[in-house]
Amino acid sequence: MVKTESPLMAKMRALRPAMEAAHEKSTREALLEHARLGFDICESRDGKVVWIPPAEVFARYGLDEFGRPLPPATT
Repeated sequence: MVKTESPLMAKMRALRPAMEAAHEKSTREALLEHARLGFDICESRDGKVVWIPPAEVFARYGLDEFGRPLPPATT
């Protein structure tokens, strides 16, 4: 028996990349907002809860320790 995909499922599948991009952007914005307020962020690493300081959150997104964009590299 061959099952065909419904139009709704096809539409949802087509929207998946946009939904994932929106989720990634909103997560980044929330983490950076908390870090700019000086709050640590908790996450799970190897099954344990660890607290991430704001400077590490900024570094994860390519920012300096105060949350500002890094200056362009000179060569």
